[in-house]
Parts: sequence; structure tokens; C-alpha cells
Amino acid sequence: MFEKHHEPLAYDAPERGRIALLPWDIETFGFGVADYEIDRSERDRLESSSIQASLEAWARAHDVELVGTQVPASDIAGVHFFGRIGFRTIETTLVVRFDNIQKARRDAPREVVLAPAGEQDLEAILRMAGGTFQQGRYHADVRVPRNLADRRYQDWVRRTGLARNPQILLAARTDAEVCGFSIVEIDGRQGYLHLYAVDPSRKGAGIGLSMIVELLRYFHERGAGTVRSKISAANVASMNTLAFLGGRFLDPRVMMHWHAPGPAWPPRWNVRHVRSQDKVGGIPPPVPTILPRAKSSE
Repeated sequence: MFEKHHEPLAYDAPERGRIALLPWDIETFGFGVADYEIDRSERDRLESSSIQASLEAWARAHDVELVGTQVPASDIAGVHFFGRIGFRTIETTLVVRFDNIQKARRDAPREVVLAPAGEQDLEAILRMAGGTFQQGRYHADVRVPRNLADRRYQDWVRRTGLARNPQILLAARTDAEVCGFSIVEIDGRQGYLHLYAVDPSRKGAGIGLSMIVELLRYFHERGAGTVRSKISAANVASMNTLAFLGGRFLDPRVMMHWHAPGPAWPPRWNVRHVRSQDKVGGIPPPVPTILPRAKSSE
């Protein structure tokens, strides 16, 4: 699994926060993406202009086009601070937590069967991953081509299916037909539901509810006591399902994106790869859609 490693944004001024490249997104998008963080106590002592100058210098040095950061939703001053630097609000996320999963509707009928996905399932799952999701930070950012936002989920499925990370790709079936999928992880007593989706043609048939019930059973049977996931606040349908099953929502955060100033965004589409794994099960790679880069304020 790819790891991110934060370093000081400016080594001569470590109080200006920390930044890390996101290799999984760089591999998918073909341009530099990074994550920025700063302690609130440090931020409140600084001028936004000093961070802006360091951020632009770091982005140029590392060929980064997009930087993301998260701010607690209650930290309105933080949202305004990052706005002065050039960050824009993209979405609000929530953590959802199930504390007593052994009580989560164990009496519900088992309409969906979960099992580790096999190679024969990959084509159907990739199609779902590339056409199901409507929310998420990259889908919400109009500056990011939609087909690349979809591709990010497809690449996540590929990596998990190829065992390139410790997560598990599960296929959901009804009558032996793949109707959904999920990516999960278990660390001791803690379960993580990283991603899940239902085939768009099966939505409205109660498959999503049944799949979450089965996922909670899956975690419980493997020793997990609690389950955590993250969801976009715009995904109201999933929030209602999770709340109905006993999920509790906490830690609302505002996701913000900064796009590097300059004449062309992104500048290196001519080196975007067409890899052998881009065509799995007859699925060709998406053709990038180029959007103009923001003009420099200088």
C-alpha cells in the first residue's frame, strides 16, 4: 500500500506546517498531488501570505498541481485562513462509526452473499467503480476531469485486487450475480469500511441495505468490535441507510483544494501513460479532459 510521508513545508520555517506527496493519486492522475496539514496553534500565529509563498515554492519544486487540506467544520476561522491562501471548499466529510455491530440487525434476511472477489469478478467491479460514484473530493472539484475522478476508484479496486495493499476486495452477489462490491480492512478489533458501491442498475431494490448488514456481519465474524467509515455529507441516501442500521456520525471536516497557479493545467498530459493494466476485461483507459489552469494572482 502506498504511504504518505509528511515533511516541513519550509525547512527554514517548520512552523508553516507539513506536506506530503500522495503517490496513489499521482499514479492515477499523472500530475502531482499533495496533502497539507498545520496545527491550529501554529496557524493562528502566522500570516497567510507566508504560507502561500512557501506553498507555491514547494509546489513548483515538486511539480505539484493540486494540494488538499482538511479543516474541522467548526473551525470557521481556519476555513477563511485557507481561503486567503487560495484553497477552495470542496466538500464536507463525516466519520460514521458502528459500536455494537453484533446487534446490527442480525435477524435481517441474508439477501446478499459476500466473498473475496476473484479475477472473474474484476470486470464487473471495475465497471461499477468507474460509473457509480457521484460524491468524493475529486468528483466535487470541478477542476478535476470527471473521468480521472472515476479512474481513481478503478485504480483502487485494481490495487486491492492485485494485493498491493492490506485491504480486501469483496464481491457482493445475489443469485450468483455480482451486484456490488466493497473494500474493507480489519486491524485487531477495529474494522474499516473504506469503499462500497451497488450496481446502478440494482439501486432502489434494497441491495445497499442488505449489503451493509452483511458487511457488519462480516466484520463481527472476524473479531471486529467496531467499524469505521468515512462519507461525504452530500451522500444523503447512504447516510440514511447507515443511520437506520445504527451508525453514528462524528468529526465533520471541510475538505479544501488548492490549485497551483500558472498558464496550463495540468502541464504534462503528453506523458500520461497507457498501461497494460489500463485495459482489464475489455475496459479501455479514459481519455483525459483538459481544463484550464487558474491564472496567477501575481
